[in-house]
Amino acid sequence: MNEGVVPFDRAKIQAILDRTGFDLNDLSIRETNRLVQHIEEDLGVQFVRMEFGIPNLPYDPVCAQTAIEAESDHKVSAQYPPFDGIPELKTEASRFLKNFLNLDIPPECCVPTVGAMQAGFIAQAIAGNRLPGRDTILYLEPSFPVSRRQTRFLGLGLESVELSEFRGADLVREVERRFTRGNIGGMLYSSPNNPSWITLKEKELKGLGELCTRFDVLAIEDLAYFCMDFRQDYGIPGQPPYQPSIAHHTDHYFVLISSSKIFSFPGARIGIAVISPALMKMRAPSLKPRFSTENVGHAFVHGGIYCTTAGVPQSSQWGLVGLLRKANAGELNFVENTREYGRRAKELKKIFAKHGFKLVYDNDMGEALADGFYFTFAYPGFNGRQLLIEMLHYGISAITLESTGSRRTEGLRACVSFVDPSQFPLVEERLRIFQADHPVTKPESNRIGGLA
Repeated sequence: MNEGVVPFDRAKIQAILDRTGFDLNDLSIRETNRLVQHIEEDLGVQFVRMEFGIPNLPYDPVCAQTAIEAESDHKVSAQYPPFDGIPELKTEASRFLKNFLNLDIPPECCVPTVGAMQAGFIAQAIAGNRLPGRDTILYLEPSFPVSRRQTRFLGLGLESVELSEFRGADLVREVERRFTRGNIGGMLYSSPNNPSWITLKEKELKGLGELCTRFDVLAIEDLAYFCMDFRQDYGIPGQPPYQPSIAHHTDHYFVLISSSKIFSFPGARIGIAVISPALMKMRAPSLKPRFSTENVGHAFVHGGIYCTTAGVPQSSQWGLVGLLRKANAGELNFVENTREYGRRAKELKKIFAKHGFKLVYDNDMGEALADGFYFTFAYPGFNGRQLLIEMLHYGISAITLESTGSRRTEGLRACVSFVDPSQFPLVEERLRIFQADHPVTKPESNRIGGLA
């Protein structure tokens, strides 16, 4: 496969679009991925792949070693896993939460799930059915597109608050206004945020946590990008700074921890659902018709995990045990490992800025936005859908911000994980040609992340 001369043959790309039948107004991440694969195969060209938010760094071999040892010593493949997780994993997860979030969470409240996505799915189902009339999930947008699909699949209502419009005290006031309506059962968000890379501040989390307690709403906090705000010196077990969490400010929470990004361990499909100790014991009669129990903790494990996957494979659980043990012992600095994403983002933002692009989400409450797993970009004269299609002709793939629930419809989300530094000259050349082919008649600022 060669790099290909851009722009690629427009007639051939149009034929591929016609053949696939994808709705260009509503392309999912995986549909975009498949479309790019078709173009690469049919035209024999190479794309700069920025559409798929999946990790692409080497994982620590301790995960495989621990799983192999468990298989050899305990014959784990011959046994069904416990629905709520093996004791060794629950214990290490509890230690990890103390070491890196400064949370005292008993092992019984740490439940392995088939990725954080399964944890979020069950948490939404509980939040939307726990109280009569509270069948709506409030999103702090933008957000992971698949979480929104889960909400619709569950038949729940969906409302949103756009983070580019409300921050700080304004965010807390707007969420309070929404909670006052009485229809919100859960509030879902990620921090650092996918795709904007905004990070909620401690004061915001405190205000939101107090609202969740006062209005009896369950927070669903997605920490898929745990400790990946690289402006902070995270990563030393038991020492501040700690990853901020709403769990310090309310007992109405599910916190979702993923092994995919922080440990580069996506193939195992394993995450940890952290269930508030108070929530674990809480009773909610409205849950019984759907979950066959009034107890929230029981509903999560036996009403949710049991009837969807019947647990997480033991090999995956033992692999994560090895990673957590090493991190807890200070022998695996997962934060330093993932800083590579920040380095890539910083350089890519410079290249995009040089060629007339600008950030859509460009600051974090007046501070420079962190460099991380994602960034968002726009180009004058294009909306997000138009830019997505046009960029395909120049061999660069991304997804629209509109697909993430963002009200900022002018741009795209780019993931840096699959852009190897060796491809930076290719990115530079393609964007140079794009800019030459799309001159901006009215000069605009092309500042990205404070860099001209």
